[in-house]
Amino acid sequence: MRKKLLLLAISLALAGLNTLALGAPPPAEKLVGTDWLQANLSRTDVRVVDMRGDIREYWEGHIPGAVFLDSATLRWSNRGVPGKLMPMAALALMLGEMGIGKTTQVVVYSEINHYRATYFMWALDVLRHKNWVMLEGGFERWKKESHPVTQDYPAVKPVVYSTGREPDAAVLATLAQVRDRDAATTVLLDVRPPDLYAGEKGSWKRKGHIKGALNHFWALDVNEAGAWRPADELRRAYEALGVTPDKTVFVSCGQGLMSSHTYFTLKYILGYPRVKNYDGSFTEWSAVDTLPVETGK
Repeated sequence: MRKKLLLLAISLALAGLNTLALGAPPPAEKLVGTDWLQANLSRTDVRVVDMRGDIREYWEGHIPGAVFLDSATLRWSNRGVPGKLMPMAALALMLGEMGIGKTTQVVVYSEINHYRATYFMWALDVLRHKNWVMLEGGFERWKKESHPVTQDYPAVKPVVYSTGREPDAAVLATLAQVRDRDAATTVLLDVRPPDLYAGEKGSWKRKGHIKGALNHFWALDVNEAGAWRPADELRRAYEALGVTPDKTVFVSCGQGLMSSHTYFTLKYILGYPRVKNYDGSFTEWSAVDTLPVETGK
């Protein structure tokens, strides 16, 4: 009897593993491994998006079925301010041309967990498209583990991704919100390198940072291989700064790219409930002469 029960338990465990390998990932799981992607590449509802920095890398070889997306395509000028997220109607049109519908499982990768990938995933959050995941370790891990690579372009059938909804204000911060924030219930986090934060470098009209912003360089959250550091280690680092989950966290950088990486870290690695990416960031803020800017570390 004990042997039968043991065999039954093993069978159920294997069945569970197969379900995880072949089915859609749990909604809360935003990082998936290479084995999961390999097992799900043939699904018709999966669209893989390559967001490496140079299209020539895509030409040389990419994950089968992946379409290339340049992160610069996602950012438009808005009322003269460069580098802001494109309008929702334009984003929906672009997704449809990539064969992505409202129920499509989107899998995003870059070289090694780069902020170009997290920016696109944040854009999907703004659009309220929650069915997305990121390939942990990116293309480098995929290639290192000898998974298939191709130079062929995928056969993409455009679809209609219609949207009449406004951007999700729960994940998108505006200049007015950052300006009028309550210091008791919110925290503003600038994730640029310390020299940009301090105003020692930079190409903006005014150098420095938004008055009252704390500094935590986004790249400190990953190790030398580009993988996220242990959650406990990340949590201690943020809480030591006063970035705690009971507060609304506004993250900013130069134009919302680097800060999207920290947005991902806080929201999906650490589970902070209220995180907003300020895509206007210092590019928008510093251009308004009446808004306060500070220098120094």
